[in-house]
Amino acid sequence: MSVSEVKKNTASAERDINIYLSDIWRGFVKFWWIGVICAVLFGGVMFYSSYVKYTPEYKTSATFTVHTENSTLSGENGVSAYSFYYDRGTADQLATIFPYVLQSNMLQKQVCEDLNLPKMPASVSASCVTGTNMITLTTTGSDPKQTYDVLLSVIDNYSSVTEYIIGPTRLVMISPPEMPEEPSNRFDWASSTLKGVLFGVLLCAAWIVLYAVLRRTVRTKEDISRDLNQNCIGVLPQVVFKKYKQKVNSDILITNPLIGNSFKESLRLLRGSIQNNLQPTEKVVMITSTAPGEGKSITTLNLAAMFAKNESKILVIDGDLRDSGISKMLVKSKMRVRTIAESNNGLYSLKKVKALGVDILTFNAPAQQLWKVMRTANFKKLVDSLREEYDLILIDTPPCGIISDAAIIAGAADAALYVIRQDIVLTSSIRAGINTLISTDVKFLGCILNGATGGLGGYGNYYGYEGYRKYYRYGYHYGSYGYGYGKKKKSEKERRR
Repeated sequence: MSVSEVKKNTASAERDINIYLSDIWRGFVKFWWIGVICAVLFGGVMFYSSYVKYTPEYKTSATFTVHTENSTLSGENGVSAYSFYYDRGTADQLATIFPYVLQSNMLQKQVCEDLNLPKMPASVSASCVTGTNMITLTTTGSDPKQTYDVLLSVIDNYSSVTEYIIGPTRLVMISPPEMPEEPSNRFDWASSTLKGVLFGVLLCAAWIVLYAVLRRTVRTKEDISRDLNQNCIGVLPQVVFKKYKQKVNSDILITNPLIGNSFKESLRLLRGSIQNNLQPTEKVVMITSTAPGEGKSITTLNLAAMFAKNESKILVIDGDLRDSGISKMLVKSKMRVRTIAESNNGLYSLKKVKALGVDILTFNAPAQQLWKVMRTANFKKLVDSLREEYDLILIDTPPCGIISDAAIIAGAADAALYVIRQDIVLTSSIRAGINTLISTDVKFLGCILNGATGGLGGYGNYYGYEGYRKYYRYGYHYGSYGYGYGKKKKSEKERRR
């Protein structure tokens, strides 16, 4: 492998790492509230579960020594004498036998009879100090008094059981038992809740990592070439306005003096690329995208204004009849628009925008008459009638991944441009939209990467359609007039009017 290939692979690996880090950051910004909900939810569940399952336990213990009978000291009158008799074998035997004696039915039966109880109310355990005859008995139960009484009963009845195993024994108390006053297992709500919170946070973190791994969007020109097998004809950077105390002009138009030179220069390069890819007879170019929010209307209007700087006569056709981005931009920017012509049937009007140096054709047809415009023959006839009057016609179309209007408009266009907003739409959806457009046999000039930026998760704000929130506005309903939009609900102010 050559040095250049190694450097290329290294750069690619670094780019992939940066992309995953960016996606993880974006996932955190997007889903942090899920982490909060999971932390609160699982923290509450763990607290409630621990509270329900919590049973107070009381412990008491006593330490004593075990003495066995010394046969040499027993009198002839049959009176046994107890003394400390110890060897290693006896100590090991006591350590081994003691736990079994405590669990024997014989001892438990005697304790129950002694306390007049149907069953043992507490558990008993023993621990021996290796190499000695010192033993500690411990009882554990839910009732402090019964736990204390059981230990006393075990001490009193233990010798009668061990007599059959290791002979007569006597317990000499060293540390007497005490009545337990507080549970030995206090309810640790903080620890239980913290475990639930950590589990919720880890679950959300795993979700964010999975989101980053499975996320497949277009970030760079290389992604367009590699994942879509298409040519990137231009890159438009993200436009960011500095914060001022007073409200400033935030229109993303080249007429705005606050727009940076990088955006204008990118438009100039894009204009040159389009000119180089168009034949002299190819005058009509449609501009579309996969989904709303990718900036195709802004790209169309700025590109038209950039072409107009070459003293070309440019026409922009607002082909997005259902949700006109061009009209909204003109209204928002408060540009002076002068009507220069109208159709006889009133379906469309031709307007002059002096500030941009372009003409704009907008449709006035209500939803019930859209079929009159959006028919391939009608639309093509209209565009053909305007070819000779203009040097270039740019058509802003609806997203081709949402409705079929773009395919109808493609029948009247000579070429097509496809706007892709950086890191917004899934690659699979973009590929499907491009395939739909290419299937119309329109000349595909390439893709425009819009809103390009770098940095960890710094992909900026949406503009245009304000992201995906308006997806619901694109949809068909069927009636006597073919296809069209459903009626929008009127606002409270409109109803009052």
